Amino acid sequence: MAQRGQMLQAIGEDGIVYTWYRRPYNRRVPTQRQLELQQQLQPIQGEPPPTPQMLNPKQTQLSELGELILIRCFQSLPINDRFNMELVSRLFQSASKRSWNIQEHVVVPPASLKKDTYSIDIRYLFRLLMKRCARYCLTLQINSMLKQNRIFRLLHLGYNVECLHLVSLDTICGSELEEIGERLPNLKILIIIKCKFHTNTINSFNLMFEQFQRLIVFAVGRCANFQSELEKLPRSLRILNLNLFDVVNSANAIGNIRRQAPNITMLTIECRSLDVVNQVQDFEHLKVLSLHYSPILDDVITPDLFPVNFSQQLKALELFVVSENFISMRFRPEFFPQLEHIKFDIIENPTTNYNTVLGQIVEFPALRSISLGVYTREKKLIRRAEYLNFIRKLYEKGRLEHLKVNLLLSTDMAIGVFEHCPKIRSLYFYKSSNPNNIEEEEEYFRANEFIERFEQLKLNKIPPTSNSKKVVMLGNLFKGTKLEKGNEWIKCKENIRGSHVLRELFVNEFKEYEDNNTRK
Repeated sequence: MAQRGQMLQAIGEDGIVYTWYRRPYNRRVPTQRQLELQQQLQPIQGEPPPTPQMLNPKQTQLSELGELILIRCFQSLPINDRFNMELVSRLFQSASKRSWNIQEHVVVPPASLKKDTYSIDIRYLFRLLMKRCARYCLTLQINSMLKQNRIFRLLHLGYNVECLHLVSLDTICGSELEEIGERLPNLKILIIIKCKFHTNTINSFNLMFEQFQRLIVFAVGRCANFQSELEKLPRSLRILNLNLFDVVNSANAIGNIRRQAPNITMLTIECRSLDVVNQVQDFEHLKVLSLHYSPILDDVITPDLFPVNFSQQLKALELFVVSENFISMRFRPEFFPQLEHIKFDIIENPTTNYNTVLGQIVEFPALRSISLGVYTREKKLIRRAEYLNFIRKLYEKGRLEHLKVNLLLSTDMAIGVFEHCPKIRSLYFYKSSNPNNIEEEEEYFRANEFIERFEQLKLNKIPPTSNSKKVVMLGNLFKGTKLEKGNEWIKCKENIRGSHVLRELFVNEFKEYEDNNTRK
């Protein structure tokens, strides 16, 4: 390699490694004749030399970048220095940083830093962005910046950014929202979590949305001073997530969403307004619907609530508290032929026969994920045996991949889930917080017996090769046992996560839209 000179490599968008060499040469001083020839080639004195055209990063191919850098280096050098290849070499090497490689995900600042504990100025942040390849990254995540560090002015570096994730930023003003729309018109995913907005950003939100041409996903959650009624959402929007959506006129906002983005297929709204339940039925293409904090009780049930043509296209449905009358009236197999995931809560009525009310859900043909919450106004659940009977019938069908209940399963039932459901990925059940039930529950679910029977069940079987394929359970069930931190089959967690089925539906919906757009 010493005979070939110094080498520079860059990976192009096509995955090919491109290589440039600085050939070895013999240093020599140019002769007078050579200088005269060079001067004759210069433009006539008095006429300014032609200015090289600026590079357009949106059109410049990465594979051509090395040659263009060399050309610009030579154009900017005096005549004598054009023979001095050492200077060109230094400029060449300074441009050959890691930013030549396209990065999937860049996090600024690193997530390992605690909030408000780092010292970083805008000049260093600029270097950090370049060093971490923000110029060519696809996903840019910005975490917990200090108030004096505003980095939206640097968004023009991220020409290839498709996903922008803002977390815990303090006081985002309207001009910064407009900057996002101007700098990143081809953004596909915008997620804003736990941020604080300036008090007057409604018009800025509209101006930002008007700039987006390909936005597919918009999510905003737990943000202070978020009062936009989303009047200018792009028609390309397919997935919308609004957590703690407490605007003044939520019904008007949902009407705006339906008119501006009628093709939404996945909708999540956390809103306490009772009108939301009726408003969402006007969306014609919904496949996933999540309504949190909007109860469906007997006083809001109407004959046309969740009609057949609306419910038959749903693949996932998450509701808050629902009455047994609504369950009996709508939770039938013919209403939900495609439903893969369901989540709902019930408040126990001691006079209701839940074997009959919940029994229809067992027959849902595509159901593979369920989350059930059972609550009571009494000291103890009276119909506990009926809920457990419903759960037993569910897992005996053998299709469950996610099961979450706020009841304690017996040792036999927990083992039964693994025996009947080979595709189970997450199993959540937990002990009561009532200290009077501790002795009874320890006898009901015996952790050591479960471990022994589970090991016998998996004897001579090959465990999963990655953590993502392990079954997730709550670690407090096995406190003080050898399974407290999990094993090769089970991964123990402290907190409950949502169903992976929902995540799969999200990914499939995103890819389906991308594929359809590519064909066009």
